Amino acid sequence: MLAEVYGTRRIEFEAGPPAVTFSAADADAPFPRADPALAAILDEHARITVATARPVLDWLGRFHLALEAAVEAGPPELGDVARRLAMGPRTLQRRLSDEGTSWRDELERFRRQRVEHLLRETSMTLEAISARSGYSDPRALRRAVHRWYGRGPAALWTSSRAGRAGRAG
Repeated sequence: MLAEVYGTRRIEFEAGPPAVTFSAADADAPFPRADPALAAILDEHARITVATARPVLDWLGRFHLALEAAVEAGPPELGDVARRLAMGPRTLQRRLSDEGTSWRDELERFRRQRVEHLLRETSMTLEAISARSGYSDPRALRRAVHRWYGRGPAALWTSSRAGRAGRAG
């Protein structure tokens, strides 16, 4: 039976880990009784799968996705992000420490990137930007921007609008 399926009588039993090895010619040969309709379906499925594939994230990448999801739900809490990653808050803190960072550093980095993008690329109000960045109110956002840039959001907002207007004209 196996000789018919594989087309060879050279079958070894108890020869180490199970493996099947095909030569290049075998791999390129058409299957007997191949179904062209099924082949077309599988080719299309493979094309779509490759086109929509997302990279496999490392642990810190998964943390960043969980943090972003938590911010979308409102001001993020360490415990909420830990639950999203199926771990306790202390374990999350240890994992971040192993990566050379902390909850506070990662939250600050995320917020700064989000705020900078929203100030420069959108016409959202400070209230909307503070909500989309996980701040409880616009005052907290203003304090953070001043801490990061030494000036308030209005200065960034104005300079980014002027820069875009210059590029457009």
